[in-house]
Amino acid sequence: KGEDIMRISKNILLKEIPFEARDCHALELYLSEMATKGWMLDEIWIFNIFKFKRCEPKNLRFTVDIPRLSDTCPDTSLQNYELLFNEYIEICESSGWKHIVEDSEYQIFFTEDTNTVDIQTDDSLKLDSLLKINSGYLIQMLSFFFLAMTWGKNNPTIESYSYGKLCMTIFYSSITFFFGLNFLEDLLWKLNAKKSLKEGNIVKYPGLSSFKIKLLIQKYNSVAIIILLVGIFILQNEKQIIYLILAFSIGFIILTIMLLVNIIKNHS
Repeated sequence: KGEDIMRISKNILLKEIPFEARDCHALELYLSEMATKGWMLDEIWIFNIFKFKRCEPKNLRFTVDIPRLSDTCPDTSLQNYELLFNEYIEICESSGWKHIVEDSEYQIFFTEDTNTVDIQTDDSLKLDSLLKINSGYLIQMLSFFFLAMTWGKNNPTIESYSYGKLCMTIFYSSITFFFGLNFLEDLLWKLNAKKSLKEGNIVKYPGLSSFKIKLLIQKYNSVAIIILLVGIFILQNEKQIIYLILAFSIGFIILTIMLLVNIIKNHS
């Protein structure tokens, strides 16, 4: 099964789950679905690696909250912030939510009672917290593009082949379009969310099916990048490297098309 690819033992499952602020609702549904399958969220590691532990299948409700305690805390000392954070956790747990995971920006809770009142009931405050979290796609795109350009300059003979220059152009373009489209999707959602809130309409968040497609795209993206990097270091023949880069570029173009279709579905 696809979800077993990163299983490291019978009772522990690791999954890379990259998500943006707009994906909070979809992530809640995803974690609930995992719990019904017998996998309970345990930790979140670096690079958005989610660690799940085997559990009895349960119908749980999750919530992803962004408290933004620093906005309400004039005293920025660590001691004062910890007191405020502990008070925040106590309030949430007294309302029926159990704190399970702490991330740099997000706090994840769960409850067995489907009637438990949401932690954040004010849509405007919730959206304001989400909008303050910057997308990482632009940084990813610039970083990867910089590494690609640096590698290209250090291997100038590749472009000397009759089709080498064209291959590198396709390579750079595929990177730019893929990460640029991710950044554009985040920007469009934020603009539409602000507009909906201003007009008094319900803010539309990506659903679970869209989120799963995004995870699938990200999985293929990670695999493609790993294969590319390993291939560049292993292969000695520059023609073989060109073929690898071309295959990588075609793969990225396919992923970009999948992403574009997913975006159109979300905004239709």
